[in-house]
Amino acid sequence: MDYHFTPSPRPSSLELLTDEQLFNIYELAVEAKVAPEFIEIIEDVLMKRRPEHCESF
Repeated sequence: MDYHFTPSPRPSSLELLTDEQLFNIYELAVEAKVAPEFIEIIEDVLMKRRPEHCESF
């Protein structure tokens, strides 16, 4: 089967969170050692918002 992923034009649930909420989720995810893919998704959302604050990743 041939699948093609088309992103939704609507914002993701993570994109609807405040910066503070997203940073808290990031810290908890790193502490809990969740899947690296999930942490990358959070980092991507944070970098799109505030690239100057993401040098610490």
